Amino acid sequence: MAVTLQDVSMITALPIEAKPLCMSTDSKGWRHQMEALIGMSPPEPEVEDGGKKDKVPVGASFTWIAANFAHCPEDANDEVIQTYARVYMWYVISRTIFVDGTGKNAPWMWLKALIVFDNKFSWGSAALAYLYRQVINC
Repeated sequence: MAVTLQDVSMITALPIEAKPLCMSTDSKGWRHQMEALIGMSPPEPEVEDGGKKDKVPVGASFTWIAANFAHCPEDANDEVIQTYARVYMWYVISRTIFVDGTGKNAPWMWLKALIVFDNKFSWGSAALAYLYRQVINC
C-alpha cells in the first residue's frame, strides 16, 4: 500500500492541479540570496580548532527564525509585512510538510519557492515527491 497523490490532496487540502514546483536546488550563494529575500541570513558557523567546519545545513535553524522573525513591527510597511509573511510560511511548511531529518532546520530551497506569492504551484505533488524521497533516503 502506498500514499497516492489523491491521498495527499484529500488529507492535506494542498493543490495538485496547478503548475509543477520546479526549481534549482543548487545551494551556491544561498546566504546572499537569503539576505536579498528576507534581509538577513544565519551567521556563518565558527571553525573548530582543527580548521574543519562541521557539515552546515543549507538554511536556517528554527531557533534563528523565531529569534529574528517572531513579531512583525506594528509600524511595518507592506514590504516588511510580506517578508515576515514569507518567513512565517517558510517556517510552517518546513515544520509540517517538508521536514528535514534533524527536525531543527528550515531548508533554504523552500524559502526560495516562496519568492512569488501569486504563483499557484502544485504543493501536493511536491509534498508527495518529498515524502517518497525521504522514505528512500531512510
